[in-house]
Amino acid sequence: MISIITPSFNQGAYIEQTIQSVLHQDYEHVEHIVVDGGSTDGTVDILKRYPHLVWVSEKDRGQADALNKGLALAKGDIVGWVNSDDYYEHDIFGSVAACFQRTSAQWMVGNLADVFDDGSQVVFRRSPTITFAALVRDPDIVRQQPTFFRHEALTSAGGWNADRYMAMDYDLWVKLAKVSPPTMVDENWAYFRNHAAQKSGRINILRQSKEIAAILRREKVAWRLIARHRTKKAWYWMKGHAKERLIGLGIVPQRYRGRPIRLGK
Repeated sequence: MISIITPSFNQGAYIEQTIQSVLHQDYEHVEHIVVDGGSTDGTVDILKRYPHLVWVSEKDRGQADALNKGLALAKGDIVGWVNSDDYYEHDIFGSVAACFQRTSAQWMVGNLADVFDDGSQVVFRRSPTITFAALVRDPDIVRQQPTFFRHEALTSAGGWNADRYMAMDYDLWVKLAKVSPPTMVDENWAYFRNHAAQKSGRINILRQSKEIAAILRREKVAWRLIARHRTKKAWYWMKGHAKERLIGLGIVPQRYRGRPIRLGK
């Protein structure tokens, strides 16, 4: 069985597409667990329309706490995590299961496509090869949406660190990669939605940077690598802040609020 966990909070505008992407797969043995943080935007009404879901809606400590609640409910040998504003590629669960059957790998990473909120652009990307050393060099190579894990690997790693608000995925990947790297699969498995209200936007960049630095210090990474990463994140924050100011002044169109600005052709 494949268990899919979806942490959710006030994503009623997107969660139905997430549910549909799990529901319409080429694999019979699937359970979809939605752990909602007490949404007030109509999300619960959507969940009630799908009797196949395993779901709960209650206050929690955040995304990592919701994921751990979902893991405690999961019955599958394979576990995937898709957020309530992202979604899976059509008919890929059969491929996921077959990949796990062919190997003893504890986790697998497919490719991820970026989709922008207005639907005008989809950018397909090959996921970087993941190793512990690669994660230390560049924490931004984490691609959570097209990643699947053996249930036992997640439980052995202790699940997700509920003290991490932004970097719970990176924290988990570092722990897993120290034991064994994932198998990389050159197939598009998921879509990451870029929109103005997403958690990974500019407003949380510096908080994410601080959490990643703490993880790197725990792993006794050289200070110069930590400093390089924090400088990079600070630069991203400054660029994002400048863009928001330009949008507020009407110099940059509103349509760029949830997508990058490309200068020139």
